[in-house]
Amino acid sequence: MEQRIGEKITSLRKAKNITQAQLAEYLHLVPQTVSKWEAGNGAPDISLLPRIADFFGISLDDLFGRSPLEHAKDLVLRYSVLRDDRCFREALSCLQSRLQAVDAALKLEMRNPEELAREKIELEAYKMHLLLQQSWESAGRALEIAEEVARRTGDMRFRLQRVQLKIELGQGRDILRECEAQFRAEPCPDTLRLYFEALLLLGLGGTVLELQETDLTVRKLMTPPCADTAPFWLQCARAAVEREDVEAMEAYEEPVCQCRVRETEYRFLWQLAKLYSGKGMRDKCEALKPRLLALLPQVNENPYSVAGQRQAIDAL
Repeated sequence: MEQRIGEKITSLRKAKNITQAQLAEYLHLVPQTVSKWEAGNGAPDISLLPRIADFFGISLDDLFGRSPLEHAKDLVLRYSVLRDDRCFREALSCLQSRLQAVDAALKLEMRNPEELAREKIELEAYKMHLLLQQSWESAGRALEIAEEVARRTGDMRFRLQRVQLKIELGQGRDILRECEAQFRAEPCPDTLRLYFEALLLLGLGGTVLELQETDLTVRKLMTPPCADTAPFWLQCARAAVEREDVEAMEAYEEPVCQCRVRETEYRFLWQLAKLYSGKGMRDKCEALKPRLLALLPQVNENPYSVAGQRQAIDAL
């Protein structure tokens, strides 16, 4: 975060042809302090941030380089924590306003249409997530969004969410049959991932492990371990955790690491550490903690979330 603020100050200062000495004089500091910020060797005191924003005639969001999409995401995350009606209304209003702005920009061809389409999908994903959290009654509306966007874009996040929502709404048997039939008719990474997900959500992790071990089509799709196959290995790990199968989890560690996807590796090691902890295998759990702490900053840039996760790791 320090480097981002420093880079932003440098960019603003040069754009307005302002010297470090002039900014320092306005803030009652020495020029060397501003120079350190811009070099990434420190950051302004929080009390100075409003004054810096005022000096350049921008908002605090602009100073931190926070986009409208990031602002909407933060409002959704705030509701996830506070769960009050005001936060819900503010998050939903922000999302709807931004979606309208994106639609207008698409019609007027104001920006790259592919970039706008990606932003719209992200906004719709946050909106779906927000509605899911509000209450059980919102699940029906969220399902409508998931089905419509999945049909229109094929985005895997919406397809996976559709499976979850169908199960939550009591349609588990139907969606499992659908996913299995699609996989058998057209075995490919997408249909396998959806089939695995349906099995896991229905508590049928044993079937996932059996398919991984015995089904040649499944094994072929999961080979070799790489970024493309990482989701399957993580799903198998979830199945092993569900069955509290330490041996299977340990066998999956090598292929998961071979995928070379830091987030997948972190999530796998976190599940394995929790399994060790639950089984009273303290030495093995402690041995994983340094690896988790080393990976954590690479997979999560939010300092508050990192701090909370670090505490959770220490508590294992």
